[in-house]
Amino acid sequence: MKKALLGLLLFLLLVGCSGQDDLPSQPSDKEAQGPSQESLAALSEEAEKVEVDLPDFVREAHPTAQETYKLAYAHQDVLKYMPCFCGCGDTGHEHNLHCFIQDVKSNGEVVWDRMGYT
Repeated sequence: MKKALLGLLLFLLLVGCSGQDDLPSQPSDKEAQGPSQESLAALSEEAEKVEVDLPDFVREAHPTAQETYKLAYAHQDVLKYMPCFCGCGDTGHEHNLHCFIQDVKSNGEVVWDRMGYT
């Protein structure tokens, strides 16, 4: 009985330690630095092509904030599937799009939200 128990414990130990290759690797220094300058430049170029009438609080903001709101407008279909973790759920936000756009009315008018700006 002791041999069977010892064998079972040894088996469990070996099985438990054999999965080390399945662990995610740590990001390299390059990966941890964030987006490349090329990808940021591509996003800026894309934002320049978006034609939308931004609200005053965004037009007066830093160009990066303006680009962000333009990209949010252009990619509403993606942002509505991205959860928001900034703590704005108590304000009625259901997803990341609501941090930038509260609603788009049937006539196409955009109701902007300041959460993405703050």
